[in-house]
Amino acid sequence: MDTQTKVTHHKVPRSPSPASHAGRRLEHWFPVLLATLAFLLIFTRLDDVYLWQDEAETALVARHMVTYGLPLSTDGRTWIQQEGVPFREYTADYVWIYHPWLQYLVTAISFSLLGQSTLSARLPFALAGLLAILMQYVLASRWQPDRKIARVGAVLLLFCVPGILLARQCRYYSLSALLTLLVLDSYLRLDSARPWALPYFVLSAVLLFHTEYAAFFPVVAALLAHALLTVPGHDLRERFLPGLLLIGLLALPWTSLIPIWHGRTPLGVLAQSSPAAATSSALARIVGLVGEQLLQITVWIFPLILVPATLAGLLAGGRSVQRTAPRAPRLFSLIILVIALHVVALSFVGWSFFRYLTHLIPLLLILLAVGVVWLMTQWRVLGYLTLAALITTNILHILPYRLASSFLTGRSVVWTRLQSSPATRWMSVIPTLGLRSDLLMYAQELTHDYLGPTEGLVAYLGSHALPGQQVLVNAEDLPLQFYTDLRVFGGLSGRGLGEVQPDWIIDRRYGHYRDQLVAIVDSGPYERITIPYPDLRWENREEASQHQFLTDMNTESVVLYRRLPALVPDTSERE
Repeated sequence: MDTQTKVTHHKVPRSPSPASHAGRRLEHWFPVLLATLAFLLIFTRLDDVYLWQDEAETALVARHMVTYGLPLSTDGRTWIQQEGVPFREYTADYVWIYHPWLQYLVTAISFSLLGQSTLSARLPFALAGLLAILMQYVLASRWQPDRKIARVGAVLLLFCVPGILLARQCRYYSLSALLTLLVLDSYLRLDSARPWALPYFVLSAVLLFHTEYAAFFPVVAALLAHALLTVPGHDLRERFLPGLLLIGLLALPWTSLIPIWHGRTPLGVLAQSSPAAATSSALARIVGLVGEQLLQITVWIFPLILVPATLAGLLAGGRSVQRTAPRAPRLFSLIILVIALHVVALSFVGWSFFRYLTHLIPLLLILLAVGVVWLMTQWRVLGYLTLAALITTNILHILPYRLASSFLTGRSVVWTRLQSSPATRWMSVIPTLGLRSDLLMYAQELTHDYLGPTEGLVAYLGSHALPGQQVLVNAEDLPLQFYTDLRVFGGLSGRGLGEVQPDWIIDRRYGHYRDQLVAIVDSGPYERITIPYPDLRWENREEASQHQFLTDMNTESVVLYRRLPALVPDTSERE
């Protein structure tokens, strides 16, 4: 009798390779490391530099909100006005409408909890900046399959000094960046069955509305265009359109506060041109504003030279993930739409300040990470060298423009024409671009004390001025109102000029109406005082191109004048 032996083959589990084990450890610890480094870079010496004019505006409005429950332009002693014409930044009831109110609310909460100081003014926005870095990593990890892109994008944002400087401001910039990321994430979640997806989308969008109008409207327009192009009809009707309707209903009552209805017209080009002039000059101006914004993006955030690598990465990734991760192309197409519509929208309304691009920085760096990772895949050493260069220097950002400048230098006729046209006037900045390391300069800022004009004035007036005395200053009046208990006049609006008899006159070198200040000084007995602080245009600025990383020791010192007591004739009898 034959016996059959049944042999069973058991699969022996493979032990994980060291590489995969290291990858899992990196995946686990990367967010913790990211948050730790972001905290150190954003929060270190957050209160070393005094608030400058725009920051002080936010802080003063928030102070009034703490007292009265509304963002007011005045509390009877301090007065906020940066334009020469009254009632453009605030209503007839002195309610502040120049910006949406969320930034004032979070600052007021910080003041209520921690007291009023430089640190408490900046703290909510620094926290939003940290959360924006983490949210960018979450967004890129969740909606596309390559975790390396998420990690590289987070590293690029972590060491993006222009973004760090904006996050350290008592201003809405970092809030706008964080909420834009939340809006995009919540929009992409609308196709899930989770009941909180719709409230998440509505809440994040409404908060963005109350943070920055210039970000809200282009972002919502981009979402609508993206939904119409990519979302099936049933899902569009069931999820997105009801959410959009709710956002509109919740935002509608607040639209009456938008400055355009109160005499301030931000529609720069369109408002200035008549119907008949709609014309080549208006078009050239719009094209010029597009050029300005693209220059700012490519010089500070996304190097022009890496656009081909990013396009190659998007095409390669699109082909490989169409079946395995169909949501990834939706993320990238959504980001591109948001960026494009924002640049066009700002060009039509006449704005091109770098700070208005803040909420695009995390999105731009996700796209940049696609290009860097593609280089790492094709040429490993070149990819990592590219990442190192992006973090440590601006060489890749300025290289194409330096080459263009060298080419045009010997062609004076062409260069003159380019600089004279509204469409290409922004090119005049190109020859001034130089090699620099923002990270190195920022490291110097974090390890050195900074002295600015406001700090010097606050210290001197705090020691020598009497409470309630009148100060007339031709620049940066709002920081003096925040840090002192003096009655401050002048500023950018010139309020009180020619009406008050100031006890102190501060003639800032870059200020306004200097001739009038000289006349006031000459009309009365004033003592000239020089303090050893640099007389800069601003205490400090938020944009990297204008930011002072170290104290400027090579400029003139601040000058102020103190009114001397009038000489009283001696009428006593002489012996």
